[in-house]
Amino acid sequence: MAQVVPLRYDTAFKKALSQPEIFCQFAEDVLDIKFHTDEVHRGYKFLEPVGQVDIEYDLFAEDSESRIVVEIQHVKERHFYNRFLYYHIINLVEQVKNSKAYQFDQTVYTIVVLTSPYLENEIDFSVATTDFNPVNEFRRKVNVYPHQLVFVVPRMVNHQTPAGIRAWLELVLDSLDGEIDENRYSSPIFERVIDAVKLDNISPGERRVLKDEEAWEDTLIDEHNRGRQQEKVAIAHSLINEGLSTEVIARTTGILEAAIEKLRQS
Repeated sequence: MAQVVPLRYDTAFKKALSQPEIFCQFAEDVLDIKFHTDEVHRGYKFLEPVGQVDIEYDLFAEDSESRIVVEIQHVKERHFYNRFLYYHIINLVEQVKNSKAYQFDQTVYTIVVLTSPYLENEIDFSVATTDFNPVNEFRRKVNVYPHQLVFVVPRMVNHQTPAGIRAWLELVLDSLDGEIDENRYSSPIFERVIDAVKLDNISPGERRVLKDEEAWEDTLIDEHNRGRQQEKVAIAHSLINEGLSTEVIARTTGILEAAIEKLRQS
């Protein structure tokens, strides 16, 4: 077993996928397109801010026809979907330079990799795509926009996940415990990903950044857990007011019966 930095950390994910050959293969497998670039930017910003928020893309690459952004997100925040829709739209808007040329010379693809273990009920997929094409009254798609916003969730990989995407999600998932069984992967591209994130290949500078990431992740998880607990308590109070039994409320919310009894008395 290879000891690795889990691919949920920005440092590891960016280190591996910022290699052009790896990035291109990942993009092609997820998007089912042909793509080539000789340069992948980490922490990319446009020269001039676009919109009201000066955003930064985790990984950004382009060729003459396409722009591809890959984002890694570990903790699913409340504004998760809106945030990445905004990122995607800004990448489109930046291409329009004046009111006489409403056109996008490059197709924009945004891939968001969500590694969070704290999945809410609506996350019941391993891959979901928004393609922005309208549907007419005959329920037929009008293919006018090639742009795509894609969410992939390694922890939800299943037998219906497309094979090309499934291989990548399984690799990410395999890394999350800090170990990867190298014997499972014969692809040269995957071997390069594993090699990039092996503990022995992490520089002192990268280790310092990882410590900061770990601390930030712990903070976000604590905040997430507090928020979820507050939601559960609010639901419990509501169910108490509805007259439901302690047993039913405990089963519904996951709160211990003793804690529910204290809520009844508060």
